Amino acid sequence: MYILANWKNSLSSENSKRLAESLHTRIIGKYFNINIVLFPDNISIEAVSLMFDSASMVRVGAQDGPLGPKTTLTGSISLSNFGKFCAYVLLGHSERRMLLGETDEMIAQKAALAIDVGVIPVICVNKGDGTKIDPHFGLKAQLESILDHIDSKSKFVIAYEPIDAIGTGIPADPEEVKNIAGIIHETIFISRNVKSSPYIPVLYGGSVNDKNIKSFLSLEGIDGVLVGSASLTADSFLRIIKKVSDPKHYK
Repeated sequence: MYILANWKNSLSSENSKRLAESLHTRIIGKYFNINIVLFPDNISIEAVSLMFDSASMVRVGAQDGPLGPKTTLTGSISLSNFGKFCAYVLLGHSERRMLLGETDEMIAQKAALAIDVGVIPVICVNKGDGTKIDPHFGLKAQLESILDHIDSKSKFVIAYEPIDAIGTGIPADPEEVKNIAGIIHETIFISRNVKSSPYIPVLYGGSVNDKNIKSFLSLEGIDGVLVGSASLTADSFLRIIKKVSDPKHYK
């Protein structure tokens, strides 16, 4: 089971360090049955990564990755720092798709590069635009672009984040999330129908908090959550961690 914390650019470098220190004190030696991944902003990646360097239950990731191995793109994290300090990378977040115009092709290229340097991509997808024939055409197109660029033996994670649930405080309907998770798993299976292909976890993200998380943990096809604002304080995030770590909430 996964619990991912996207801090976006909501915290100063000092507050990111304080939050990491508080989590370190209260997490170390516990919660070995879940995968906890923190995504601080680029300025804070090194400090947070070094703090959890010897803690196997917590990993650190970048909120975006480079487009190519030799790119000098302004604002992009360098490939050397990317591979040195990050175990995961968050790609294709709806904000970057909508505000920065990131395409499926760009996201797939970043994912392939991440895998090449040993970083696990967490690729965000949404419902996209459907057609009369296939209401999930947009979602499948996002997935197929990724699958076209990634070897069938490679490991990655998919995070489903419906746009109308991001930052609104109103999570998606669990039954809808369950249906979408089924479509994601089916699309991946059809594309990667190879015995040696690893299982691809599917997460839900969108206004997740400690009060509604149980309704998502119990869903078939959902392997964890991507948390936004509820991960910005140690107390609220730890309440979520405790529930994720409790097997009684699982399906």
